[in-house]
Amino acid sequence: MTALYYLTRTTEQWRKLLGTRPIGEIYLPDDPPRMFKAIRAASKPCLAYKVLAAGRLTNTKKQLDTAFRKTFENIKPADGMIIGMYPRYSNQIAENAGRVRRILA
Repeated sequence: MTALYYLTRTTEQWRKLLGTRPIGEIYLPDDPPRMFKAIRAASKPCLAYKVLAAGRLTNTKKQLDTAFRKTFENIKPADGMIIGMYPRYSNQIAENAGRVRRILA
């Protein structure tokens, strides 16, 4: 299992990148391409998670589609993707299943 975002940077690494240690979780857009490269290089199947950056990429259906599509385009055929869901206000399970079927069709 591997997160697409590097969330365990040290304080010094954050300072180098941003000049300070931010409060809370930070999802940098340059992280997923680096992790996709590592996933593709791995000889064993991988499970990618934090695909939606802890819900930060869920404001529109287009953002959701883009995150799913980008992940599927950048992982190996035997790899998988883990998506967190909160189906209280909509049927996210059915929506995501439909999204996967549409993207992989």
